[in-house]
Amino acid sequence: MNKRQFLKYAGFGLGGAGLLWGLDRFRLPGTPKNPYLAGNYAPVEDLILENALTVIGEIPKELAGVYLRNGPNPMGAVNEKKHHWFSGQGMLHGLRLDEGKALWYRNQSVGSANTHVISHAGKTYATVEAGGAPVEVDEDMRPTGEAAFEGTLNSGFSAHAKLDSQSGELHALCYEFPQGNYLVNHVVVGRDGRVRKTRTIDLPSQTMLHECAITDNYVLVLDLSVTFDMYKLGRGYFPFSWNDAHQARIGLMPRQEEDATVQWFNIDPCYVFHTFNACEDDNGNVVVDAMRYQRLFDQDWNGPFTESPPMLTRWNLNVTTGQYTEDMIDDLPGEFPRVHPDLDGKPYRFGYCLGIGSMRSPDFGRIIKYDFADDSKRVYEFRKGESGAEPVFIPSVNARSEDEGYLMSLVYDRSDNKSNLQIFNAQGLTDGPIAKVMLPQRVPYGFHGNWINA
Repeated sequence: MNKRQFLKYAGFGLGGAGLLWGLDRFRLPGTPKNPYLAGNYAPVEDLILENALTVIGEIPKELAGVYLRNGPNPMGAVNEKKHHWFSGQGMLHGLRLDEGKALWYRNQSVGSANTHVISHAGKTYATVEAGGAPVEVDEDMRPTGEAAFEGTLNSGFSAHAKLDSQSGELHALCYEFPQGNYLVNHVVVGRDGRVRKTRTIDLPSQTMLHECAITDNYVLVLDLSVTFDMYKLGRGYFPFSWNDAHQARIGLMPRQEEDATVQWFNIDPCYVFHTFNACEDDNGNVVVDAMRYQRLFDQDWNGPFTESPPMLTRWNLNVTTGQYTEDMIDDLPGEFPRVHPDLDGKPYRFGYCLGIGSMRSPDFGRIIKYDFADDSKRVYEFRKGESGAEPVFIPSVNARSEDEGYLMSLVYDRSDNKSNLQIFNAQGLTDGPIAKVMLPQRVPYGFHGNWINA
């Protein structure tokens, strides 16, 4: 039976088919608007360069460099019903700081690379997952047109590469769909900025492999409960869904043994966009801390947060017995976790994240600092009408302790419909920002950023 015969048999006919097509394509009158096209989720239209920005407070003079933040900013018409927060062209927002002054702010479109921005081997790249290549940008954030990693990348890349500060290697788990087939590669970029190894991983689940983690001996493969959905793709939606049929698991893939098998740990159903970190304990077992979702992309096809809040969770993976434990270690929902940039895969004490508040209507209203050594936290609440973003940690020059440094967070202020960059002393988070850099426009809620020293 072909499609037309089915519709006639089902009593729809061609007119009914057209009605169904229209209902699927457009938002019904009276239904809520897509929240990811409203308020501070909405894109900005203007590309601005403004010099000599106003500063409230005092910027530490040791902060000399550029703060960059990436996120989706759809340009042109979009389907309001089907638009997903993760869709749209990437837009970089940048601020240049030097000698206690904010020299400039600018924003720049960077094509499909809409998720993160990283610096490696003297190059800066906007990045995205699912097959998109990194976009190299120059010191003014303009795409250079040069192929990523000196032209040595022969696969897609990841939004979340992990730097081993000891070896200088960048590790990424990269999924893509060449010729319609799902493929995952472990890509290693050397200290020199060139790809030195690409290893294919068999992952039949077609999971949304947004994140990975590393330790001294392993790359962690997060084969979790959100998987590719051909039905959604066919209807024009973001093509990943919650999958009750898939056994969620965490894999430990040896970094140095090319032919070694992955050790898998079956875990309870969940999804993780972002890990705080992972490391090995004194017995060689693996500890991973991450923001765990109980469920998402099931009923809500436009974005996260509405079905379950992300909660800080720790998994202990015993490599000898193959057993694991899972513990929720805080009851405050949070996202966009960060640690000291030199401690990916290493033992660490402090972590920082954005507290998102109510799962139905995230307020992005606080920064949380965790001390994992004494099982404590400090929370800074933004002022009424302010909403923050991912807190990026920048270590002080010649720091003597892990948390000696600064936090930067872009903050949207509803009172004037503009954003500002707030800078905190990381050891005195609850004292509030030591400086605010006022921006000429708002920066839409987005994803990830980094500080790049001059």
